Amino acid sequence: MVSPGFNEKVKLNVADVFDQSCLIYQAFEEKHHFFASLALKLAESIDLQPDTMVLDVGCGNGISAQVLNKHFSCRVLGVDLSEKMVAAGKSLCDSADITLVVGDGEKLADVAGDQVFDYVLYNASIFIFPDVEQAIGEAAGCLRPGGKIAFSFYPSITGESGEDLLTEAFRRLGEPEPRFRVITNYDKACRALSLHCGTVTSYEWVRPLDIEFLQDFFSIPAQSASLFPGRDYETRRKLVHNLFAKLSDVADSASVVWRMAEGTKEV
Repeated sequence: MVSPGFNEKVKLNVADVFDQSCLIYQAFEEKHHFFASLALKLAESIDLQPDTMVLDVGCGNGISAQVLNKHFSCRVLGVDLSEKMVAAGKSLCDSADITLVVGDGEKLADVAGDQVFDYVLYNASIFIFPDVEQAIGEAAGCLRPGGKIAFSFYPSITGESGEDLLTEAFRRLGEPEPRFRVITNYDKACRALSLHCGTVTSYEWVRPLDIEFLQDFFSIPAQSASLFPGRDYETRRKLVHNLFAKLSDVADSASVVWRMAEGTKEV
């Protein structure tokens, strides 16, 4: 059992590293338009319906909220631990149907109040929650019967035969792998989802391996910290560049896989 003290420390670290990531995160999105595409892929995978209410947990600077509002006319409440990400999002989101607030995704009742949502979504955020069962339980409490909880997950980088190329990249670089790439793994997140929604349906979004994209993605301070914890940012950035350069010879046959999962609250 993870102690509450550890959980709170993780959340403080998450808030801090995403505060540090704000400008680089936005520059990455302007270049690659990735998080918007991931949010749209998740929405399409779960057959998200238009004109619905969405709770966007780990909303960052509101990219997912903007996509859901623009393409599906959703009314979105976004919550995130990072004050700087939320502040940036408020300046970017000009729709009256989008509200972004600073808050704890494991204490959603404090944020949602008596609002009831059609969807609770985690776009590339569920893996940083230290108590995923608490998080999903809170999400279910804000959800109408028949509503859905869904998430997209941390990427897997796989070779032609399904091998883990991130492990291979660390081997080639001569650096130890991080003990934990994520705080909560995919299977644990799916088990938590099944506790509250029964059957879990999984999806995959498979993209060709793009070395420059991975170098840019993992150069975001929050992402580089997951690969090279305990190093200063400039050192992490250089290590990230060299790490993925080690995979240039297999790039044509490799893939980046983004897993997704959804569950429906019983009526």
